[in-house]
Amino acid sequence: MSSRVFNKKVYVLPAIQDAVTAYDDFATMEVETDDDAWTVSFSEVHEDVEDETLADEFANFVLAGTIQRSR
Repeated sequence: MSSRVFNKKVYVLPAIQDAVTAYDDFATMEVETDDDAWTVSFSEVHEDVEDETLADEFANFVLAGTIQRSR
């Protein structure tokens, strides 16, 4: 199982929520939160997709969404 951590000082939750929706066909995702970050864990990843590749692409999507919202 892969996961990615998104620091709350850099990323925005709506971008993470959009990414969860966009990547819903490829894996089951769980978002956990603490004081400093959101952690997204990926499970049940589609058999045609590598875990780490999915997590990396998800992180890129979140970054792009965060940048778009900051404009």
